[in-house]
Amino acid sequence: MAQVSDVPEFKKLNNLFAEYKNNIPIFQSVLDGNYEGFVYFDCEAEPTWAVLQTLICFHFVAGKLINKEILEEILFNRILSMQDEKQLIVFSPSDKWQPSLESIFKPRKGFVVPRKIFIFSFERYKAIKNQYYKMLENAEIIITKERIDGHFCKKDEWVSKLLIKGECVSTCSAPMVGGGCAEIDVKTHPDFRGRGYATLTTLALIQKLVKNSLTPCWSAWPHNEASLSLAEKVGFILEPDVNAWVWDENEYN
Repeated sequence: MAQVSDVPEFKKLNNLFAEYKNNIPIFQSVLDGNYEGFVYFDCEAEPTWAVLQTLICFHFVAGKLINKEILEEILFNRILSMQDEKQLIVFSPSDKWQPSLESIFKPRKGFVVPRKIFIFSFERYKAIKNQYYKMLENAEIIITKERIDGHFCKKDEWVSKLLIKGECVSTCSAPMVGGGCAEIDVKTHPDFRGRGYATLTTLALIQKLVKNSLTPCWSAWPHNEASLSLAEKVGFILEPDVNAWVWDENEYN
């Protein structure tokens, strides 16, 4: 087993992750060298399995099924020891992984949580955007490329900001970019929520991403009703859920 941290080594692992049809920019941003992360694998010359670690506690298994003891060692010893937040969220590309992951997580009181996955519809986006841009009378939107505190990007990311009287009240960014896709992240100041500003900011960023040949991507947890609603407002269509195995130290202390 080896740990990889340089981009050229990541690229030989792309084929192992080709089975994934969702969350592509999250793991691919690491493989493409755009986002901080690590990959564990069995053989440097011809890897047959891999575990990809991001720095946001989202992790991905790929390739052939991994020996249970090795997978436990990677997830609960090596990865968990590197994280300040004692939480694991593990995705797999197919159901074949479920028995193996269940045997590791269930004895530790881990559980399955569905992740809501959306696919971008350019047609829906085009039909929606013009009606919202009419709301820009009292607002200004600027788009930059920059680093945002708390993100683990290795490069500047696209950022859309909505300003009211010169004050930024809503920000939409694409921190994870890879494989021609970009995962969207939105934040709006609590005092300015419910006014459509997050929608405007997100539409502006989507326009910039599309112009740069990037496919916008969106995913959220089921309890995040605001995110789920916003996704549909800006042109995304809900896909079948994807299950993640979750372990959180705070659940048991």
